Amino acid sequence: MMASDPKLKAEIGADGLAREAPVIAYTEKIIEEEQVQLRKYIEENYTKIRDVEREFGNLTMELKLTAGPKKAAMEHLRKKIEISTERIHVAKLEEEEARKDEEAAKQSLCEDLNRLVQQSSNTQYARLEELKRRLEALNPNRSSTSIQQVQEPETKSVVDSSPAANANETHPGKPENNHGNEEGGKEHGKRPATGQQLKENQKRKRNHRIKEREEELES
Repeated sequence: MMASDPKLKAEIGADGLAREAPVIAYTEKIIEEEQVQLRKYIEENYTKIRDVEREFGNLTMELKLTAGPKKAAMEHLRKKIEISTERIHVAKLEEEEARKDEEAAKQSLCEDLNRLVQQSSNTQYARLEELKRRLEALNPNRSSTSIQQVQEPETKSVVDSSPAANANETHPGKPENNHGNEEGGKEHGKRPATGQQLKENQKRKRNHRIKEREEELES
């Protein structure tokens, strides 16, 4: 083909040596320029590739240096979280048990308090019954004594006044009747003093009984 194409035939110079065709020279020049550009592109790309490889190596080294500690730190945090969770669970269980114990203690205290109140009420009731019996035992003596003391001056007044009245009615003019009237007057004059003495005796007895009751209540 080269032989048939006149542009590709070699020219022979004056010295008899074959010369290259202009097309071949142009093509070779273009190829050389493309090769130069390709070498530059390869060198630039190779530089970038080496930079990337260097960065990749550095990252790999950093990962190798930090992966272990990071993994250990993550494992440590995981263990701490598990321990905290377990502690929280145990604390909740203890709180529940403490709440149940507190409720049981409150219930027991309430039952004890009710029992003590019941016992105290029964004791107070028995004490009141005993005091009531004592008062009932003391009241009849007091009422009979007071009645007897009150009846005595009335009986005396009736006895003293009846002879004088009878004497005045039957024998108004005799001196004996006057003497009886004088005695009746004298007895009538002594009656207030006798009633006052009886009142004082009753008051002393009453004070004595009140002191005895206070001593019994205090004991």
